[in-house]
Parts: sequence; C-alpha cells; structure tokens
Amino acid sequence: MTLNPEEILQSAHALFRAEQSKDLRGVIAGNIEELRHYDALAMDRVAAIVMWGRSGSLLLSSYLDGHDDVIMLPELCGWKLYEFFERYPCLPLRDKLIAYPVFEPYVTRLFEGDFAISPALYFAAVQAILEFYDKWPTEFLESRRAFFLFVHIAYNLALGRRPASSNSLIVYAQHASDDVVARHLVEDFPQTKFIHTVRDPISTCNGMFQFIFSTVSEKFPQTYSEAPYGALLCLVNKDRPHLGMESRTRTIRFEDLHSDTLESVRDLCDWLGLPYRTTLLDSTFNGIPYVVTSRGKAWSGPCLEQVQRYSPNLSLKDRALLFALFYENFLAWRYPYPKMFRHRIVRCVVFVSLFLFPMKMEIIATQASLRRWVFPLIGQGSILAAVKSALGLGLCRLKMIQLLVLAFCRRRTYRTTLLQVDYKRQHSEGVAMTPLELQEMKRRAEDC
Repeated sequence: MTLNPEEILQSAHALFRAEQSKDLRGVIAGNIEELRHYDALAMDRVAAIVMWGRSGSLLLSSYLDGHDDVIMLPELCGWKLYEFFERYPCLPLRDKLIAYPVFEPYVTRLFEGDFAISPALYFAAVQAILEFYDKWPTEFLESRRAFFLFVHIAYNLALGRRPASSNSLIVYAQHASDDVVARHLVEDFPQTKFIHTVRDPISTCNGMFQFIFSTVSEKFPQTYSEAPYGALLCLVNKDRPHLGMESRTRTIRFEDLHSDTLESVRDLCDWLGLPYRTTLLDSTFNGIPYVVTSRGKAWSGPCLEQVQRYSPNLSLKDRALLFALFYENFLAWRYPYPKMFRHRIVRCVVFVSLFLFPMKMEIIATQASLRRWVFPLIGQGSILAAVKSALGLGLCRLKMIQLLVLAFCRRRTYRTTLLQVDYKRQHSEGVAMTPLELQEMKRRAEDC
C-alpha cells in the first residue's frame, strides 16, 4: 500500500517521537564537526551493484563494507532511494530524510535486523546535516543527488565511521536492473560504475524461485502462484548492461566470489580505483559478519559448496528448457552445458517441445497455492473468491508461456548483448577454467 505524503510523515513522526523529545545537542554538535570531513560536492563516485537472480550481489556488497574509504547502507536498505524520491518530490529534505526509513519496512530496515542502527543517532545525524548545510543553495538541498548523498552520510554518522578521504566511494545496492535508475545515477554522480553479478542460469533460477516462494509468498499466500513467473522475469532481459553504460560496466560471477575471492576482489578494487585492503576478504555489514543460511547450514564469506550447480526445484525437462533459452549465457559466462545445444536447431526443437509443459516450480507453487489459499477459502465458504483464485492459477500458466515465448523469440531474432565477464586468469593451456570445471577436474583426480 502506497502512503500519501501526509500519511508517511505521520509514520515518520511516530517513529522518531521519542528522539524529538531527547536532548541530542551534544551528539548533533559532534556530527557537525564530523561533517567538515565530507566534501559533498566532490563525492561523485558510486559503485552500483546489480543482481541477476540470486547471484551474490549482497555477498559482493558485504566484501566492500570492510574498506576504510567506502560508505554504504547494509543489505538492500538503499534499494528504494530513487523510487522514494520520485514518489514524494514535494517533501522538503528534512522530511525526506526522516520518512525514508518507513517507506517500505521490509526493505528499508535501518533500525531493525542484524545491522540496525539507533534511531536516535540517525535522527541526530539528520539534524546535524540540516544545520551544517543550512546556507547551501535550496536547488542543491532539494535535489535528488542531495537526498541520495545525505541518507548515506547520515547513516555513516550514526555508525560513528569516518571514511579515509573526503570524497569516499558510495557502494549502492541498486539490486534490480533498471535503465532509468542507472541514468539517474550517472546524472547525479558522473563517476558511477555498475557491477553486475551473474551465476549459473540453472542455479540462479532455482535460487530465485526458492527465495520468492519461501520469503515473499509465505507472508502473502495469494502470491504463491506468481513465484515461478517472478523467478524467470528476474532473469529474462536482465543479463545485459544498462543502456549506454557498457563502458562503465563490469561483471563478476557468483562462483568466483566463493572460489576465487582474493583475485576477484583485488581486480574489482583496481577497476574502482580503491587501494586493496585485507579486510575486503571479510563478509560484513557495519563491521558485523554477514551470515547466510541455506540448505540447513550457516556461514559467512566464501563457501565452496555454493559453487556447485543446485536445482531441486527444476526437473530434467526444466533444465533442458533453460539450456535452450539461456544458451548464450552458458557460452559467454563459461558454464557447463550439454554440447548438443551448440546447434540452433536442437535449441529450437527442445524449446518448442517443452515450453507448453508446466515447469516443476510451477507445480510446486500451484500445490502450495491450493493448499494454503484456495482450499481455505472454500472452507470459509468464500466459493467465488476460491473460483477466482483457481482461475488465476491458469492465468499464471498463460503468463509463463508468454514470457518464455517472447524471450526465446527475442533472443533468436535480435540476439542478446550479454554482460561480459573479464577472464584474466588462465590455466596452462591458455583457456580460462570455470570454478565448476576446476572442481570437476579435482574430483576426477581424487577418483583416480
């Protein structure tokens, strides 16, 4: 539900009611002194990190948290900055800064979760910014750039961190591929660069479905049937550089972040113009370990098990369909695939033979939707609502077919300008080996 400006301000004032009654003058004064260290006009470097499904974009962000000349918001807390600004352009800077944390509570989690900061310290940081920049031109203070910049600075002040330089790099979890947001970033911060993370298409499709199915749909059971469509939608046509941003773009593979962390991070630092630090090998937000839980295990940082292809939500038929659909991705990013898919006629025959059949993740989602949503509606006597929901399942199948057909036809007709991975490291025969290939080679050696 979208709140109007009055409603979101009411929520913000309710959130900061206690802070408004506290004596924060000492904290504000200290923040004002800290603000002298920042050169707001010179801060025009942004590293925007973009996902391709479940491809390690947060893992990459967490590595950069350890650099002393980086400021950032943890996890996806900054993802909605541009959307918020576009939705509430009439709010003055102060109101924008205090209202953003309540914009979308599931995303902008500044004050809760593992990496929460104190609302009082954030409020004091906002007050310090307003006082310190009070005499600056209104045109700048009410600009999109100022809002983006001051949310990051306020958060950094609340953390008590001082970056190494006055024009430190801002690491921004752009998250979703969006040409409009990319264009805004470059307009506001001329030295913006884009880092796209990619992953084996089989694993990332499986992972994206599992995330939507278990995280989003658990909260909103009526959306179970949308999970397969959402998973593929995150991959189709999201595997290219932003329009006109090719020269600003770098691509890093999820598998390399786990199996070749040192070299991947060191190369990225060179590209971003950051001096390398050993702390970049630690996966943290706010200096706190970023712990990932998957398949019943928890860890922080690289995990070699994640390099393996994993697809319990996809059948053999589904994997064949993805090999046909994303053949160019497997080829360009050097992921293993059945060699018969090198032939266009094979890819076309496989796709035409399989796209009409539901994928395993569609069956899983449909069963969950019936069990958790449709049948309970029938039990409550809401027959009409249950019928509509059941018809919605068929509509999701049609949407899935349309998505698959349009994507396949577009790729066959117009080709695809894919993200390009820069392979610097080569083995002795002069051909870059993927982590999957290296792991397979080691396995065969052990078997021998």
